[in-house]
Amino acid sequence: MKIVHSKQASNTAAFALIAEGWNELVQEGFTPDWQGFSPVDATDQVLYAEREDGEIIGVLAYQHYEPFGQFYVKLGYVEPTSRKQGVYRALYEALLKRATPDKVSRITSSVHVDNVTMQEVMKRLGRPLVGLTYETLV
Repeated sequence: MKIVHSKQASNTAAFALIAEGWNELVQEGFTPDWQGFSPVDATDQVLYAEREDGEIIGVLAYQHYEPFGQFYVKLGYVEPTSRKQGVYRALYEALLKRATPDKVSRITSSVHVDNVTMQEVMKRLGRPLVGLTYETLV
């Protein structure tokens, strides 16, 4: 497996997998705003995992907030047949390696309260829960 970086989500070979991942979250009801538009912007950075045959099997889209020294993960997705094989861990480790040269001291992300699978992934990666978000739909 090879991890590839792209500075713009719109110019990446993983763009279709970003759409697939967001579509799955919408279908499962895990979108943070209960709407169908993706939080991934064209200018977000992307790390993606590619198998030896060139198939893209995982993606991690994030925004670099330079004034805050922060990466904010907007979307992490591994296609179903490649799950439980360390793909997301490899993507996250690649993001960690980018932190020091990019002067990043924190990596944050949001996970929907019902997305137990991703919460378990975060625990396995040793990422602590540091906040809760409350929402009122009006």
